[in-house]
Amino acid sequence: MDAQTKNLTSEDSLKRTGLQKTAQRLAVLDIFARAEHPLTASDVFQRVSERQKVNRVTVYRILSSYTSKGIIREFESKRGIHYYEWIEPGIHPHPHFNCRGCGIVICLAADTAVWAQMANRPDFEIESISISGLCGLCRRKNEGKRKTHF
Repeated sequence: MDAQTKNLTSEDSLKRTGLQKTAQRLAVLDIFARAEHPLTASDVFQRVSERQKVNRVTVYRILSSYTSKGIIREFESKRGIHYYEWIEPGIHPHPHFNCRGCGIVICLAADTAVWAQMANRPDFEIESISISGLCGLCRRKNEGKRKTHF
């Protein structure tokens, strides 16, 4: 879903979930509509405060209400950092790659048969799928360290 389509559904999401439309809530939804990867609460606060006067507590309250209403999804990285991402209606959760070296979180394609099969089972409710390891940069750094130890 592109940013323009997400923006069109922002107000619909608020209406559907019974949340009052406020400038702060719309600004946070706009941040997620434009995001290309999952965001931390600090990321959201920094981006929204560049455009609008809002305090950190308000951002946390908005994230909490959006999570509980199913507008965004929260997941935790291996390092214990909480990330948030837009939930696209009708789209199943997708896996994330979490680098144990630098902590980067990368969204992976959700269209694999295994994820779809599990997500479509009525006795399963998938909240997050996480794969961890080393990204290319961290792997190259580690290989360089191993070679110098000899």
